[in-house]
Amino acid sequence: PTAHPVVSALLDAGFDEPASEVTSDDNLDQHLPPQDVHHVVDADSSQVLALLDVNQGRNLVVQGPPGTGKSQTITNMIAEALGAGRTVLFVSEKMAALEVVKRRLDGIGLGDACLELHSNKTAKKAVLDELARTLDLGRPLLGDIEADFDELARSRDRLNTYCDALRVPV
Repeated sequence: PTAHPVVSALLDAGFDEPASEVTSDDNLDQHLPPQDVHHVVDADSSQVLALLDVNQGRNLVVQGPPGTGKSQTITNMIAEALGAGRTVLFVSEKMAALEVVKRRLDGIGLGDACLELHSNKTAKKAVLDELARTLDLGRPLLGDIEADFDELARSRDRLNTYCDALRVPV
């Protein structure tokens, strides 16, 4: 296991992460083409920065007091990973955190992408049945969404132009 970079970093020297490519001073829209964004719940700028870091392969810990948007951020991280064809292992010390994120994913139609293995009481047959049920669903079907991306980019650009105009001294 120590040959694996993440396990090795956890057990030994720690993580030596490079600086973020995008900072809070940057215009985030310049780094987020609509077709590459898979956010499924609201995200503020600090949450978007965390999502960009994860998408760039950086390791991070999401922590904070209750009500600061951790479950929203984790929900979006999972959706981003799924949208990019990656897999996710979400581990939490608290069962409540697992339940909140799963409930959010269920609410937006991504709950079927989750395989819950959080209990030593999980039966092998139940896990196999759930895997079979999920595989039978097949891949989600998306219609022609290019026009939606174009409209989103136009609306975003109009709003940014308005915001920029507000900042110009008269």
